[in-house]
Amino acid sequence: MNFLSTLLKRFASLFRVKKLDADLDEELSAHIDLATEEHVKSGMSQQAARTAALREFGGVTQTKESYRLQRGLPFFEVLWGDLRYALRQLWKSPGFTLTTVLSLAIGIGVNTAVFSMMDAVVLRPLAVPDLSRVVTVAEEQGRGDYRQVALANYESWKQQSRSFEDLAVRSSASLSMTGSTAGAGEAAHVEAALTSANFFHVLRTDALLGRVYADSESQLGRDGVVVLNYGFWQKHFGADPAVLGRSINLDDRAYTVIGVMPKTMQYPSTSDLFLPLAPNPQQLDNRVSRDYLVVGRLRSGTTVDEAQEELRTISARLAKAYPASNMGWSAHVEPLIDGINGDMTNLYYRLIMTATGFVLLVVCANVANLQFVRGLQRRPEIAVRVALGAGRGRLLRHLLTENLVLGLMGAAGGLGVAALGIHLCLIAMPERIARYMAGWSNISLNGRALGFSLFLAIAAGLTSGLLPALKALSVNLVDQLKAGSRTASGSRQTHRLRDIFAVTQIALSVLLVIGAALMCKGMWSLLHLADAYQPTQVLTFTVALPVSRYSTDEKMAAWYGASLARVRALPGVTNAEITTALPDGHDQWMDDFRIENRPLMPGKFQSAVRLAVSSGYFDTLHIARFSGRTFNAADTMQTQPVAVVSKTFADHYFPGENPVGQRIQMGAASDKENRWIRIVGVVDNVNYLWIERGVEPDVYLNAAQMPPLGATYMVTASGSNPLALVPGVRRTLAQLDSAVPLDEIQTYQQYLTEALTGIIYVAATLSVNAFIGLLLAAMGIFGVMANMVAERTREIGVRIALGASPRDMLRMILRRAALLTGVGVTAGIVLAGALARLSANLIFGVRPDDPVVFISISTAIIVITLLVSWGPARRAASIDPMRALRSE
Repeated sequence: MNFLSTLLKRFASLFRVKKLDADLDEELSAHIDLATEEHVKSGMSQQAARTAALREFGGVTQTKESYRLQRGLPFFEVLWGDLRYALRQLWKSPGFTLTTVLSLAIGIGVNTAVFSMMDAVVLRPLAVPDLSRVVTVAEEQGRGDYRQVALANYESWKQQSRSFEDLAVRSSASLSMTGSTAGAGEAAHVEAALTSANFFHVLRTDALLGRVYADSESQLGRDGVVVLNYGFWQKHFGADPAVLGRSINLDDRAYTVIGVMPKTMQYPSTSDLFLPLAPNPQQLDNRVSRDYLVVGRLRSGTTVDEAQEELRTISARLAKAYPASNMGWSAHVEPLIDGINGDMTNLYYRLIMTATGFVLLVVCANVANLQFVRGLQRRPEIAVRVALGAGRGRLLRHLLTENLVLGLMGAAGGLGVAALGIHLCLIAMPERIARYMAGWSNISLNGRALGFSLFLAIAAGLTSGLLPALKALSVNLVDQLKAGSRTASGSRQTHRLRDIFAVTQIALSVLLVIGAALMCKGMWSLLHLADAYQPTQVLTFTVALPVSRYSTDEKMAAWYGASLARVRALPGVTNAEITTALPDGHDQWMDDFRIENRPLMPGKFQSAVRLAVSSGYFDTLHIARFSGRTFNAADTMQTQPVAVVSKTFADHYFPGENPVGQRIQMGAASDKENRWIRIVGVVDNVNYLWIERGVEPDVYLNAAQMPPLGATYMVTASGSNPLALVPGVRRTLAQLDSAVPLDEIQTYQQYLTEALTGIIYVAATLSVNAFIGLLLAAMGIFGVMANMVAERTREIGVRIALGASPRDMLRMILRRAALLTGVGVTAGIVLAGALARLSANLIFGVRPDDPVVFISISTAIIVITLLVSWGPARRAASIDPMRALRSE
């Protein structure tokens, strides 16, 4: 109690610092006056006596320091005194303070915003305890080709492995929800995750309302329960707690709602609800159909490599026991977080984080130049304090404290900038894209973001202030005291440092602007890859047929035939076709196949993009035919299935021969007895995945013979607004079957834009960063030129008095600005060239050798920097030599 009482009393003394300082000043003044009188009596002049008295007391600052050290809690009281002094000095320079704080707020703000998004999406996408111990397990063949898992192999892993606390399995299904909960009596498309009951235990999560399902409910006939995703519960049930016990209709089967998951449960991110996985005996014994995903939690102390080695040993035993299905197959284990958002999302955020880091460097360089100027202005003050006995270490501490205060003030403003940036990003992200990004809804300015902002504030304050502070203290005491209140010119080294900072700003700005321009140009070209297909005229939507209603190929083919006929008959429709993937999109299905009379080599794969399309697809998209034919009305369910292949397919698998007439079998890795399909034609190549640099081989199947369970409709409108067709299409297809939902209704152009959302975000962010960097660089070069003119006013006045013309002075300043700009632009072009080559290898669409971008951006930056230098140059040319000399 005595210790706490003493500590509280000493902390309370901090609030009496002002009064104590006043008392100290009064006491010191009395002692100094008395000592001065004694020296005057001894025959010294008044000024000499005053100086001697001050030195006897070691200087006011040093005496105050000693006085405070005697009162306890020296660190806190000294810190408090330094902070008060720093705030007083900054208050005296409002222009400098405001400019510096705004610059730091922008730099810290954009970095904090990007970090907050990266932290939520990349670093911590799931609120799962001990996320580093949660892994996914896949089957692989030939190393590097990861597949899903056969259910019987999962059961063997679970029984024989010792590296895992638990292993869970899941699959996915597209379902049709009907009834009042679907909205306006229409069917709604929902994505369901079918999981084993222990799936929630592996992720260490439980229901927000109600409960999750038990093992007994993961059996056939007892699996009629459903757990809702938080967002789905809000959207379709208005967050009603009374939803528990209600019945919903999924694919014509009734399910009882038993629970609602918390908002933090975002895996799988696309799932609207969770259903028990209830496999039948045939599925449990199946080692061929690899249709399942496995997630597990490692035991404490077990590494990913150890778990993988154990599963590979088990897989080797299974290969010997079941050679027909498991020969050549092994296991691959990786952390769950590595596969949550894929490689592209991580790459995009790291690229953006690097770019915003460059912005902060530009900010620090700009602030450092401002600090150099202010350091020169404060040299008279520093010289007097040094003459009075203040130590350089204490003065350095004062200057760095001011920088830290500026950094903290910038961080406070940066939080507002970050909040605005996060808000704009959240509202700009399409909902359909956001649901695929785990952690997106968790983006906020949380404690980690605040800590990151504080770190940036301290780092920026020290980085931008240390060198200027050291240079400010390297004052020549005699010269400065002789100069009196005038500011002495900076040294050659100081000028060199300021020039280096200015060049650095220009170089980084060139790097940012060229990088942003290349990214925007690449994005623009990607957005227009599909212009040949008239994307603004095409309406697209997807249909997933309920398995309960369309259990046979005949029923599915009949639906597609009838629906296409009705849509084509609508007013304003010129054509309507179906496909399972859109050109230049973000979705394609690679499937294995075998060629008749060609045995498959062990460990070797033959795969191609598998598409099911309607007969008019090729004509609608103007895909050229090279040989054979395309689909026609004679191709029916009763005739042999036919296929059309792409030129790449023909060149790769039938080099030097015509594939027309050859037969292939799709789904070679499946346990199903798939039919042999005859190739009837070869067409031009089409890229179905924008991110792919090369064109994959394609196999087109006739949807009238081998209909898919889900397809995308492409409806070409005769007018300029294809969305005007939506009510008629909805009404027509609802008349055909109201239980079939239409999903993702949008124009083809909107689809392409959503597919490129990631690169659009990168381009937009880089553009903002480039604009900020260019603005700060312009301010920096202006500041350097303006202060050069201010420091060389006397020299310029002498030059003009000796006969130099104002035009000569104008050229002198502009020549200096051109030199700095030229060096900065050259360095920036070198850096931009290296970064462009790296980006081109990582991001499709970026051209590193675009001379138009490099030349135009460099020219624009040179013009901008020379324009901002024009003002200081004009000021130098208009200096009155008499006033300049008289001021000295």
